[in-house]
Amino acid sequence: MPQVLKDEIREKIRKAAEEEFYEKGFSKATMRKIAEKASIPAGLIYSYYSSKDALLQAVLQPVIYDWKKVLTSGNQYHEGGGADWLSREERNCLQTLLHDRQAFIIMMDKCRNTKYEEEKERLIEEIENHLNLHKEQISDYDPVYIHIIASNFVDGLLQIMYHYKGEEWAMKLLNKLITAYLQGIGI
Repeated sequence: MPQVLKDEIREKIRKAAEEEFYEKGFSKATMRKIAEKASIPAGLIYSYYSSKDALLQAVLQPVIYDWKKVLTSGNQYHEGGGADWLSREERNCLQTLLHDRQAFIIMMDKCRNTKYEEEKERLIEEIENHLNLHKEQISDYDPVYIHIIASNFVDGLLQIMYHYKGEEWAMKLLNKLITAYLQGIGI
């Protein structure tokens, strides 16, 4: 079979899996249903992906980040408001997450019983750690408040993903979200 055709089948399976994981979550998704959505025999999936976990890895690959590295890259003392406050790496990461929003939603909300089931909490923790680098700039600093801000920011980001209406709309809303949280904590 020509390589192009193999690549097309692999991508068809990956897209079907992304759709199924998004609709049902990883735990309830089945290889049989993924094969049905990809219009291929169920056994053929295993010629491309060794397991449902391997398929999940392929679906999530574009949105797998070392959150600490993303948040600590560039200038630690940001200036400006909204998205201007973000480093280039943070902005690039957010643009990728918006582009691959279904995969990001799967990783954050639909990966029960996988190695990614705590990924949302890891992201929140890294945002907290990052904000704590600026605690001297925050009047009446309280670590619980920082946790609430980080947690609500991630939930806000996910709501933008769930209700996505286009890149311009998402970036505008994301800018408002960033501004509200950073001004709210006094950075």
